[in-house]
Amino acid sequence: MENDLIPVEKIKVPEQIAEMLLKYILQGGVSPGDKLPPERTLATQLNVTRATLREALKKLEQLKLIVIHQGKGIIVEDFHNASIDLIFSLLVIDGEIDFKILENIFEARELFATDVARLAAKRSEKKDIEQMKILMEELVNTTDPIKIHLLDFEFFRQMALASKNIVYILLMNTIKTIYDKHLDLFLPSSTNLDTSLQQEILKAVINGDEEKAAQSARKFLQRGMSLLKSLNST
Repeated sequence: MENDLIPVEKIKVPEQIAEMLLKYILQGGVSPGDKLPPERTLATQLNVTRATLREALKKLEQLKLIVIHQGKGIIVEDFHNASIDLIFSLLVIDGEIDFKILENIFEARELFATDVARLAAKRSEKKDIEQMKILMEELVNTTDPIKIHLLDFEFFRQMALASKNIVYILLMNTIKTIYDKHLDLFLPSSTNLDTSLQQEILKAVINGDEEKAAQSARKFLQRGMSLLKSLNST
């Protein structure tokens, strides 16, 4: 490990130390069940104070990437047991997008967003419908690529709010954060974005047609997956 981790400037924040250690773990520098060097040794290697190191280690522990046992040391956990927050780190390593992880995100989005549309058709209130109508009008009338994507995601977020399911709402917020951060990946297709399927979803939600809302949402999300695969192949 001594040859893999290099000292960092003391002015670096704990988040940067945590990111370095996280990448080291995810890239196979250590295996689940292995121990990281003792705090004193690790702090010396990284050229940081033990207080700074502890703050960084706490972040990794919150992600469930490590477990700190008094008297036993810092033990590396299997990242498959980590929390959803780890997805941000898995998606981009050393500045490169992992398209397989991105596909996984889109697959998960297709599954739960389809149900979001169904629940929105079942549970939406007048105020939810009005807000979705406003967003749809803006979406139909704009030609700005960035605004199209922002409005598109806000439309689905509003639909999640209309579903009255807090888990779906929080999942949508998580995916939106990832999407916004890497918006440039999707901009090449923005000018050709057809809103007919979103309009179908809205109509079904207004009519309380759960099956039609879910069906239209699935078609729309599958189109997004096809787009992602085409981007990955270029």
